[in-house]
Amino acid sequence: MLRSALRQHPSEARALGLLAVVLDAQKRYAEAEGYYQRALKLVPRSASLLNNLGNHYLARGDSEKARAAYLRVVAIEPRHPNANLQLAQFSVARKEGALALKCLDRLPPEEQNATALRLLRAQALQLSGQPEAGVSLLTQLEQQAQSDPRTTYSIGMIFADWKRFEDAERAFSRALQAAPSNPDVLYNLGLAAMRNGRFDRARQVFELVLKQRPEDADCLQNLARTYAETGQQDQAIILLVQAEKLAPDRPDILMFLAHMAEEMSFFGDAAIAYDKYLKLRPHEDVIRRERGFALARSAKIQEGLKDLRWYVEKYPKDARGWYELGVAETVQEREKALESLNKAIQLDPKLHTARFARAVLLSRAGRPAEALEELKVVLANNPKDSHALDALGQAQLQLNRIEEAVESLRQAVELSPKEPRFLTHYGRALLRAGRREEAQVVLDRFKLLGPDESRRRPYGGLFEFLRLPPAEQRAQYMTNLKRSINSRPNDPWLQLRLARAMLSEGKIDEALEAFRNVLRLTEDLSILTDCGKILLSVEQYALAQEFLSKVAAAQRHSVDARLDLATAVFHTTGPEAGLVELDKTPPAQRQGDYFLLRAQMLDAQGKPEEAAQTLNRGFRTAPTRADLYFHAALFLIKHKDYRQAVDLLKEAGRIFPDAPELLLTQAIAYELLQQPEDSQRLLSDIQSRWPEWGLPYMINGIMLEIRRRSAEAKSLLETAVALGAHDAVTYYYLASAITHAAPEDTESAQKAIEQALKLNPEDAYIRALAGKVAYTRKDYTAALEHLTAALRLWPEMIEAHQTLSATYRALGEREKSAAELKEIVRIKQADPTADQAPPFPVGDLLFTVRPPARPPS
Repeated sequence: MLRSALRQHPSEARALGLLAVVLDAQKRYAEAEGYYQRALKLVPRSASLLNNLGNHYLARGDSEKARAAYLRVVAIEPRHPNANLQLAQFSVARKEGALALKCLDRLPPEEQNATALRLLRAQALQLSGQPEAGVSLLTQLEQQAQSDPRTTYSIGMIFADWKRFEDAERAFSRALQAAPSNPDVLYNLGLAAMRNGRFDRARQVFELVLKQRPEDADCLQNLARTYAETGQQDQAIILLVQAEKLAPDRPDILMFLAHMAEEMSFFGDAAIAYDKYLKLRPHEDVIRRERGFALARSAKIQEGLKDLRWYVEKYPKDARGWYELGVAETVQEREKALESLNKAIQLDPKLHTARFARAVLLSRAGRPAEALEELKVVLANNPKDSHALDALGQAQLQLNRIEEAVESLRQAVELSPKEPRFLTHYGRALLRAGRREEAQVVLDRFKLLGPDESRRRPYGGLFEFLRLPPAEQRAQYMTNLKRSINSRPNDPWLQLRLARAMLSEGKIDEALEAFRNVLRLTEDLSILTDCGKILLSVEQYALAQEFLSKVAAAQRHSVDARLDLATAVFHTTGPEAGLVELDKTPPAQRQGDYFLLRAQMLDAQGKPEEAAQTLNRGFRTAPTRADLYFHAALFLIKHKDYRQAVDLLKEAGRIFPDAPELLLTQAIAYELLQQPEDSQRLLSDIQSRWPEWGLPYMINGIMLEIRRRSAEAKSLLETAVALGAHDAVTYYYLASAITHAAPEDTESAQKAIEQALKLNPEDAYIRALAGKVAYTRKDYTAALEHLTAALRLWPEMIEAHQTLSATYRALGEREKSAAELKEIVRIKQADPTADQAPPFPVGDLLFTVRPPARPPS
């Protein structure tokens, strides 16, 4: 129609402009451009035409031309809404806050209150040097938009851009409450938590994202970063190998992988990662230098020297290059190495790593006095450098300054008590000083440490191992472990590794045998304590007791050791023996933890009143272990003392404000106390702080469904399932909520109850509800099967008889239907007050209360 009109009136500007808009809508941008230009020649000062031209350039991705068009619009019509809005957005992107505010102020007052414009204004205020006003505006918006995940998500992104990561984390948490399984919200929450230094929280969130997006390389990389930041490089490198496999052309992942491999001394693998990086970015000479250094340290000396010599020839004033070359040359060319290190120090006198390397080289060359002076400079910069102190002690020994050497080596051992080399050097120095008894103590400590694993670690091969399928990894790991044990059968660390491996495979007998070998081979208290705690955690109390007895005997004043041993004795021999062991705790050390554990034992003896009195004493002396607070609360709930349980958990909350399992137990206690408002308030707080944790949603959903707030319950239970709550109780209550809130949605109810049946087919309530759903779907055969099963499990279940009567009636079997009704009358007459409603599964729920899941170590 437009083309027809233009053939008759080729100079009709409105028709030209409208045709351009229609072509834009069809994404025929090149054609549209010509019509805009023809129209503008006719009406060069048309604000509407210029505005559409700006929109055209915006759609094409040409922001500069779009901005120029909008500037022409406001020159003609200063308060043009769209042009000012677009210019405000451009100004924020260009960091021109004052100009953005000017554009926003031109908009009509009713539009300025729109959420999107207030978000833009907050950013403009920040950019114009008014950060407090910007934060205040965002905070207001956040409070007003708690149920709108899009707004709270946008607020989180702005806070993150401002590096206010604590505020960003809070905003993303609120967004997640409304959209709990949204992976983008989860991912950004994880980033905010990580940058806020909350690595455990970030780790939990990234794990959830990976459940939904297992091939997300960015998420794998950031999850690896949380491990690296907490000193768990081994876990980080596993994730990075997966990320690199998914995204082999990502230089950032390769660089991170190289650094982690170097930190773990897998220098050959680091060189492989650097080599892949250089194939993507061949002109980054510093990376070629680092590849050379990694090769040299992986025993590929000549290959490494080639890279390093090339680098220093090209960059003769780079001190780091000369230092790395010098370290590589120490293996075969010590004189050249010394020259290279001298050049590094001349170029950068503050390069203390080079000074340390030169000192070691001088000491080995029989020049300890020069080494001594060099090490003094290193230690002046960092007095707690244990390696420098160890080298200083050895140089002092060479100079026959025995007492000074003993002192230097003592400090090195204090700083690094598990470094085998330092212990041997210190022991030898003590022998030279004639202090034989002290030397023997130190050498005994050395023997307890076991062999130095770092010396046996290969330089490469880790990447190849991690790329194997899990089953092959496991097989290879076990083969290598057993080979190591065959060659060193008296190594307790290897036996402990074997015990852990057997536990992870569920081979309890083999694991226990390995633990017994550890017990036979070592007296190292740290190993014995680790073994005892592991055995307690898997409920192997008898063997745990053997380990913990030794620990408690050696650490008589350790309350924690005594509590662990008493726990093992309690479960192995009984509460009487447990109390005898517990009461070996000196009276002066009997604090809250002691009394809470004592109360558990008294309760097991059938002395609830005495247990309650002991609990009260424990409360007054402030226990310090969250697990004992938890068990004390279980005791009180078991004895229906809900009020005291709430009071106890309030006190625990003051001491452990970030223990979610205690807060959730408190919410359950409030529900049992029939204070649903307090329970809901606490659950909302938990969901806000730990939105990625599925259990609170599940418990809240069950509570609401029991009170017939089924629509709310359905939403919460669906969220719980999305977050990983896959148990029969959850699916049962979800199916129940669906039947009440959306009775027409029989398909969803059927799916939920099928899941519950798979997980627990011997539950009368589940069978009865399955029968009811089948009846609603007119699947009478299935209804009969489920209802008959329910009544086999519980013959006097009224609801099952009612549905069965209706099913028989639908099938035309009137006599059977009437018989079921008569049975209902009989049951009611026998016990008129019987409450057959599904009970609040408090016991089951309490035993599922645990902190949000963390990845296994």
